[in-house]
Amino acid sequence: CTAGIFGRRPLAAMAATLGSTMGWKPAVAATAAAALGGAALLTWSMSRAKALEVAPARMRRVVLVEANKDIQKARLEVQEVDTPKPRSGQVLVKVAAAPINPSDDGIWKVPPRQGYPVPIGNEGSGTVIATGGGLVASRLLGKKVAVLGQTYAEYMVMDAMRAFTLPRDLPVEDGCAFFVNPFTVVGIVETVKEQGEKVFIHTAASSQLGQMLVKYCKAEGVTLVNLVRRKEQVDVLRKLGAEHVICTSDEDWQSQLGQSIRDLKIRLAFDCIAGNMPGDLLTLLPPGSAVYVYGRLSNEPVGHVQPLDLIYRGKKLQGFLLTNWLLKGSMLEQLRRSIRTWRLVCKHLKGIFGSEFRDTSLSGMHADYCALAATGVTGAKMRVRPHS
Repeated sequence: CTAGIFGRRPLAAMAATLGSTMGWKPAVAATAAAALGGAALLTWSMSRAKALEVAPARMRRVVLVEANKDIQKARLEVQEVDTPKPRSGQVLVKVAAAPINPSDDGIWKVPPRQGYPVPIGNEGSGTVIATGGGLVASRLLGKKVAVLGQTYAEYMVMDAMRAFTLPRDLPVEDGCAFFVNPFTVVGIVETVKEQGEKVFIHTAASSQLGQMLVKYCKAEGVTLVNLVRRKEQVDVLRKLGAEHVICTSDEDWQSQLGQSIRDLKIRLAFDCIAGNMPGDLLTLLPPGSAVYVYGRLSNEPVGHVQPLDLIYRGKKLQGFLLTNWLLKGSMLEQLRRSIRTWRLVCKHLKGIFGSEFRDTSLSGMHADYCALAATGVTGAKMRVRPHS
């Protein structure tokens, strides 16, 4: 086969050169020449751009054209643009689905530094339908992948090295929430373990991420104290196996939490609400404790922090950002951490890290998401289906 493609004369010349240079017998030199020719053919084939499906010349995507602290007043528009073409080392993904996370609507609230319009969407999933060539990119052709960045679009281009392959038996649309919540859950629990602790507090615990955290902590043998805002959310977490749930609508919730802190010897808390919550937690926790803030659901700055807690009692208030956790340490440590987390999430994507979705379209996503947010429902995540 190799001789048929390269020609017998070039291979014969290569074999003669190998024979004279290495002192090999003709048969050995011929075999080596054929192997080298095959490797060259494979490299050439992998370096070429390939496509399983011809993408249209134009596509639709959602862009932010005006930010507003009130997400209902933020302006999102469906824009028609040229479909991007992958360069060497890149893949073209036909986007199947993309979730709307709190980190997504947070972008709608803040004016961008680079000006409008802003392509949006933090994560999603789809199928690789074309590549710009390259070994890694070519190996992904036809694969189902989880993707990052500008995912509220019918198609997107990304570096092949940044794509996460999804399990074969998983519907491609169900892999859209592969990264943000599951990786954050793992990052939080690993941070707790790194501090030498086996128990911590989590706020807004009935969210999709909070429910994942309940299940993951149970599997990891970590004790979790959950704070929720409404009585019905207590039952939601109880059904998932949560042992410690406190409702902050109770007048004595701080007294309940203080007792749990003393009984369980809690020294860590993770908060995604901001406002007064981090300060309240810090006040209740013992000296040397830490509160990590990783969200701002209240849309308020952090408050109620007592300076004496920071100065004399050695308490710490700091942020937690998923990307910072992933990028800790050397490049080898970062790679190992990413691969280990990817394998863990793949293994439990249908169980611990599974999500419930409500589907919407590119044109309807803003209105549908705002309507869902207004109901206060925490048991479902909005999922954008670009081709619907």
